[in-house]
Amino acid sequence: MRPSNITAGGAKLQHDLKALRARWDQTRDEWDDAVSRDFEAKQLVPLEQAVAQAIHGIDDLHQFLSRMIKDIGPDE
Repeated sequence: MRPSNITAGGAKLQHDLKALRARWDQTRDEWDDAVSRDFEAKQLVPLEQAVAQAIHGIDDLHQFLSRMIKDIGPDE
C-alpha cells in the first residue's frame, strides 16, 4: 500500500465534509428552528469533530508509513 492512497482518502473525506457543511448552511437559510439547531449541535458538530480527528490520524499514519518505506526501502 502506498502512503499516497491513504492521503487521497483523507482528502476526499475533507472535501466531502466541506460539501456537507456548505449544503447544511444553505439548508439553515430555509430551516432555522430549535429542531435544526438541535440537529446541528448533536449530529453535525460531533461528525465534524470526528472527521477532523480521523483526518489527523490519517496524516499521522501517512507520515509513519512514509518513514517506514524510506527506512526499509520500497522494494522489500
